[in-house]
Amino acid sequence: MIYKRGYFKKELRMAYVENRISSKNRLFFGLFIGFFSISLHLILLTLKKSVLTDAVPHIMQQSYFSSVYIYINAAIYLFSLYYIVYYDYLSFTEIRKNRWYLLVKMGYSPQAMILSKLAATCYTVLTIYTTGFAVTVIMTVFLKYTPMLSYLPALYLVGLIDFMVLDILLVTSTLFIKQKSVARYYTIICVVALRITRYALDYHQVVSNKSLMQSFFPIFDYQKSLYMPFCALLVLLCFVVCFIKARDIAKYYSMPYDTYGYVMPENAVIIRRDSFSGRIHVINDEERIKRRNKMFDAAVNSALILVAVAAFVFNAFILIISTAQPGKEVTVFGVIPYIFASNTMDPAISENDLAYFKRIDENEQIETGDIVLFKKENVVYVERVIARSGNQITVDIDYYPPSAQKDSMKQEIDRGLIYGVFIGRSRWLGALILFANSVFGRITFLLIPLLVLYFYKQIKSFIINSVHRSDDD
Repeated sequence: MIYKRGYFKKELRMAYVENRISSKNRLFFGLFIGFFSISLHLILLTLKKSVLTDAVPHIMQQSYFSSVYIYINAAIYLFSLYYIVYYDYLSFTEIRKNRWYLLVKMGYSPQAMILSKLAATCYTVLTIYTTGFAVTVIMTVFLKYTPMLSYLPALYLVGLIDFMVLDILLVTSTLFIKQKSVARYYTIICVVALRITRYALDYHQVVSNKSLMQSFFPIFDYQKSLYMPFCALLVLLCFVVCFIKARDIAKYYSMPYDTYGYVMPENAVIIRRDSFSGRIHVINDEERIKRRNKMFDAAVNSALILVAVAAFVFNAFILIISTAQPGKEVTVFGVIPYIFASNTMDPAISENDLAYFKRIDENEQIETGDIVLFKKENVVYVERVIARSGNQITVDIDYYPPSAQKDSMKQEIDRGLIYGVFIGRSRWLGALILFANSVFGRITFLLIPLLVLYFYKQIKSFIINSVHRSDDD
């Protein structure tokens, strides 16, 4: 790699052989992230009547804030995949491949080349992130939301800082990590660790608050969160490590292990003695390698089969629940799973929760305060027991809308009409079933097992080859 015409421009030009190809990759990936985020935003809006509205209300609104907030969070995960794909071009691996060695010997400054590398990767990050952000905002315009844009600059800065911090962390790590397989795992760990740190330092409470995000200052207010000082310290440390470590290793020529000119005899065996136990281990044991490959093949087969079976079972479960008729619900081990389609029992049972009712007979005891499932005049009801006298039980709903007449749903029923007692609920599984019953959800959950079965050999071959390439690296 020649830096005669300027370090920064050369880095960009050599990124993917040609600068034109490099620019197209960056712009295309930015477009992909933007469209993916808008699609995710629209999918989440179909789940508004679920636990998600209570758990993450800031992303469940029809607003610019929600669509952009989804983008800045989804983009960081997608960028990690981009980094893994273009690992060789966005990292310092070129130093280990001796591309800097002659340049240093010719008098080029390692510090200038290091700064050029960091600047080029930051420029790549900036291009991808800004393109995706612009696409997200433009696509949100077509959704005709109320144009409240005062928080967009702050959100843009929040996402950009996350991108830059992750980029610096990953680039720095390549000075110490030699294998691509390890680099992949480290990339995932870095993304997850930054997300956990954000929550641990309450930074998510700042960036998810519309009022605070009207200005840049709350982002950097250390009294609200120490996340930004933590990131600044982390970036500074990475810069110091880059300049010291990269400068040193660029001065030495790294001879690959297979280029020393030594040819092993045909029947030679390589052994390694454990310095702690003194035991001898055979390195090139063909039988051991075959056993390991068979075990890995079996693990891949089991994983693919498990994915396909789990998807089919889940699809069957959803189909059974969705097609069950009132009074003829499916019973699993004495439990009736019931998708609650109203808010009449809120907050005990919210709309679209998956409620569980224990199937009972006429001899089982009903207590005051129990939520019961009963059928009256071919209509299924879920109400709470508020009083009882012998076999006559008085029931009523928990929640009346402001416009409804109080006690209009109160009624007396015979004990024999009750066939289920509420024992619990799963709000997240209810949200998942709600998604699965949507058009996109049905396509997703039906397509996954079909793709796994149809492309089974290709998927298996891809996984095995990827692992073997990582081992070779």
